[in-house]
Amino acid sequence: MGTTTVNGEATDLSARLWDERALLGDLVTVAVDPDHTRHLLDRLRELHLEQDVLVHALAERWGTDPDAATLRTLERVAPPPWDLILPEHRAALTALVAEVDTLLPPGPLRDAWDRISPRAR
Repeated sequence: MGTTTVNGEATDLSARLWDERALLGDLVTVAVDPDHTRHLLDRLRELHLEQDVLVHALAERWGTDPDAATLRTLERVAPPPWDLILPEHRAALTALVAEVDTLLPPGPLRDAWDRISPRAR
């Protein structure tokens, strides 16, 4: 597969990570609104599926096991500039996830969050 395809997939993954960062930021601001939170959690679940497809494809192209690939494993094998971009995304996501973790009270929404939370990814 050509460099253009790999760069396209990496760019798509980066765009999905920006989307996730925005969704998590929204979760921080609306955690007290159950309907809005539920909607954002549904979108986050869909976004994770999109990311998983891209992570799998990039892992295969970057020479690591696609079946065990995560964002963390990708950043270890990513070529420049992705070796810098992916860790920055992961650091920002980690901070946002920690913030959401502190805001969601016990209950059904917290249970849904725990099932899809990026900290488990």
